[in-house]
Amino acid sequence: MMEGFTLHGSPHSQFTYKVALMLRLSDRSFAFRYVSFQKGMHRTAQFRALSPWGQVPVLQHDGLVLCQSAAILEYLAETLGTFMPADRRQKLAVREWLYWGADRLAPPVYACYGAALGRRRLLPIETEPAVEADAGRRLESALTALDAQLADRRFAVSDDATIADVACYGDVCFATLSDIDLRPWANVERWSERIAALPRFARPFELLAMEDMP
Repeated sequence: MMEGFTLHGSPHSQFTYKVALMLRLSDRSFAFRYVSFQKGMHRTAQFRALSPWGQVPVLQHDGLVLCQSAAILEYLAETLGTFMPADRRQKLAVREWLYWGADRLAPPVYACYGAALGRRRLLPIETEPAVEADAGRRLESALTALDAQLADRRFAVSDDATIADVACYGDVCFATLSDIDLRPWANVERWSERIAALPRFARPFELLAMEDMP
């Protein structure tokens, strides 16, 4: 019998949210272990035994310990048989989207969200205006590229949502939590609405809490 899923991470992590959303959309329950970065939990020997880089998310399942959200999403798609097309070319396209998102979309979102948390005094950080402006420009460039790709399709790769959509949506959702208005990117906005209409969908703080969850 396979062991259940245990997800380690933070509700403030776009990468944790991607994995949690994938499990939720796939109708799979999971235990959640909150990793507080402010308390330095990511630097403890206990957590480093799970995550060599001290990063979230970490997923434990069936005796395995998995790191890096894109790799975890691929594992879940294969294991659960959800959100992955059967066609080989489309599978390759999904992987291309995962790599593009990790390279172009996720980093500026991460920077913008961190800056937003600092402004709201939810994190003890201050971002230099020039650094935040650069992140904003890079995010706008990524959203423009994403918008162009979604001009003639419902989802990233096919007519059905895949882990490419889950991964990119996790970033776009946190862009909106950083006070980014999606209206200039109408295709992205409509695509986001289609993701939000999927059965069992939940937003980050509806799905995760800043505490352990059974």
